[in-house]
Amino acid sequence: MATKILIADDDPEILELLKFTFESEGYEVLTAADGEETLKSVKDEHPDIVSLDINMPKLSGYEVLEKIREDGNTCLIPVVMVTSLSKTKDKITGIKLGADDYLEKPFEPFELLARVEGILKRTGESLSANPLTKLPGNVTVEAEVKKHLDGDEEFAVMYIDMDNFKSYNDKYGFEKGDNIIRLLATILRAAMSAVGRKEDFLGHIGGDDFVMVSSPDASKKLAKMIIEYFDDMIPKQYDEETRQRGFLWGINRQGQEIQFPLMGVSIGVATVEKGKFQHYSQVVEAAKMVLEKAKQKKGSNFEID
Repeated sequence: MATKILIADDDPEILELLKFTFESEGYEVLTAADGEETLKSVKDEHPDIVSLDINMPKLSGYEVLEKIREDGNTCLIPVVMVTSLSKTKDKITGIKLGADDYLEKPFEPFELLARVEGILKRTGESLSANPLTKLPGNVTVEAEVKKHLDGDEEFAVMYIDMDNFKSYNDKYGFEKGDNIIRLLATILRAAMSAVGRKEDFLGHIGGDDFVMVSSPDASKKLAKMIIEYFDDMIPKQYDEETRQRGFLWGINRQGQEIQFPLMGVSIGVATVEKGKFQHYSQVVEAAKMVLEKAKQKKGSNFEID
């Protein structure tokens, strides 16, 4: 599906020029010549981004932007303000109202195109980020793995998952459970900083599932360091009695009360050679299969295929 941009300007020549430019780059282009028409199009069509002139009839660009940001259905749509007003206070007004960028007339159409593409890239990454850890989410993880699949170098995908996390969550509550997930994210970042490479990638798929992309050589060092940090820090998150006992009582999926060991971390590492996999989903499934082998062992462990 083509990216949809709404271009709002009361100058028909500018509208026509920008429409031609963006359509030439594969965008679906909507146009509006006044503020009221712009606001209606935003609500009805829900474009991916808006190029918004400030000086327009009926409603100014400032008024349109303010209404866009007030509406929960449209408040996240990125907006580039376009204007002949050059005073600093005009720019500040737009930024305060929630503009994502500001472009002064006259400008080259491809300058606006570059600004739009940059905003869409940042917005996509932001919206895909996991809200709990602020790490890149599913969309960015998939893009990262695809980028490596398209390359020529061998790489490794590490799938990281906690063991016995549910029993901790059940006993201590969701707030402390969320803190554990944040702590794991911190541990993963620390391991990358200690033994990883500058180009290594860390993403948060959801829950207590994380993905790292590294080299086959670095992945073993990373896995060992993650386990070392995890096993040092996690026991301290339990109360003293449970920590000394080495387990906690909890209810399994069959409704039976059983003993759950303290949390561990399991890591499955899939080594990806060129041509071995064709799709992102195949890589993730391979890493999950290796993860299951690690989970069959007691305590924190990693497996490399």
